[in-house]
Amino acid sequence: MEELPPIIEFFDDEPIITPAAMRGGVKVEIPTTIKTALCAFLCENIDKEKLGTILADCRLLFYVYGRSGKVPVFQYKEDCLIVLMTVGSPVAAAVIEELKYLGIENVIAFGTAGLLDGGIDDGACVLIEKAIRDEGASYHYLSPSVYVDTNEKLTAWLEEFLRTCGVSVVRGITWTMDAMFRETQARTAKRREQGAVVVEMECAGFAAAAKRLGLRFAEFVFFSDTLVNTNQWHMLGEQQQQDERRSLKVTFLQSLLGVVRKIKLPN
Repeated sequence: MEELPPIIEFFDDEPIITPAAMRGGVKVEIPTTIKTALCAFLCENIDKEKLGTILADCRLLFYVYGRSGKVPVFQYKEDCLIVLMTVGSPVAAAVIEELKYLGIENVIAFGTAGLLDGGIDDGACVLIEKAIRDEGASYHYLSPSVYVDTNEKLTAWLEEFLRTCGVSVVRGITWTMDAMFRETQARTAKRREQGAVVVEMECAGFAAAAKRLGLRFAEFVFFSDTLVNTNQWHMLGEQQQQDERRSLKVTFLQSLLGVVRKIKLPN
């Protein structure tokens, strides 16, 4: 009998390495009122002064994958946590594990993605309803399936917030892919058939880990590049427009910080 591929052998057994074990059993304390984390995919082309103003009101708690120092987790005042994300579904899943350990209930992620649907204006954002699991980390949290859903209640809250900000919002499916140089014509065409309107590298990992561990997860994305033409990839807009789009994420981080304590959702 042929063995199962390793990626789908196990998903419901108990881990050896845990956030508690990583910290030697020492609990990182945050106020019990903090129930929400904002996971922001920022980059070098942002308003550093504006971000610096936000971080001045934060305290650094720890780094996820602390030896690399790539993913800092901050406490913002008494309001929420801020995670400055890096790329990849494995990191996204690890962040969810750490946030669960801290008692977080709601996780909102936002960043940029590749646009697949030419019918969507490139100035809009996509509020993700589910992710196609074309990566690896999600299969360590949930049994095999094509899609994993985001949390509907938190997604509805996020949609209302985005609309009050005057943003054009489109609900849709993302294709989470962990090998960008394998976004081939055939694979891209198949993902469109499955409903994908954007492509990125984290959502399925976030959503699967959150579902497994009992957190609410929602995500929205702007567009950094496009594969609308399956024969050609390119960045969207001139360099100035690209930088403005990236800096917009800091603006939305500021806006979310003003309302995040208002998230009160039933189970």
